[in-house]
Amino acid sequence: MRPTRWLLLTWLAALVGCSSAPPVNYTLSPPLPQGVATPLVAKVGPYALAEVFVPPEVDHAELAVQQTDGRILLLANDLWSAPLGGHLRTALALELTKQLGMPPVQNLTPGMRDPEVSVVQVDVQRFDLVPGQQVALEAVWRVRFGGTKKQVTCFARLQETVGVGVAPLVLGQQKNVQRLAALIAESLSGQGKPQGATCVTPQ
Repeated sequence: MRPTRWLLLTWLAALVGCSSAPPVNYTLSPPLPQGVATPLVAKVGPYALAEVFVPPEVDHAELAVQQTDGRILLLANDLWSAPLGGHLRTALALELTKQLGMPPVQNLTPGMRDPEVSVVQVDVQRFDLVPGQQVALEAVWRVRFGGTKKQVTCFARLQETVGVGVAPLVLGQQKNVQRLAALIAESLSGQGKPQGATCVTPQ
């Protein structure tokens, strides 16, 4: 057996065996920098972020890691701060606020119905955590622009190489979430198709 695989198997076995250890909560939102951040993308009008859909096999509070044989292991003592779908929506909202200098409207139902409010819908196709190898996030999102009939649908495939351990998995997906939010912010600003994403506009 190769040393790398033996190390990964030993690490996974240790995680499963440490049932008496207190749980650790992780976040997809890194700490905010000190001071007032300058928006990275041009300001937009009011917008709402709809529910974020994620694959059901990873939509848990527990981190779901992929093993080399294709199985998914839920880490009982390593948890997101909320089930993944809701937590990812919160993380994206915080990152969009940083990118645009304006948060999404919080009163979601009226915001979704208001024709003057732009609506962002995100459908995550993959959210992979592969210990000692990589993390991947693939997502489709649609922006319906307020006050017009214009829509744009985009897709991005984001990936980070990571080391062994839980912390590298979390840090890698934090970077992917930041990049995804930046792409969404660019498409929401209406300044053209963001680099790193494939976008289509209905004719």
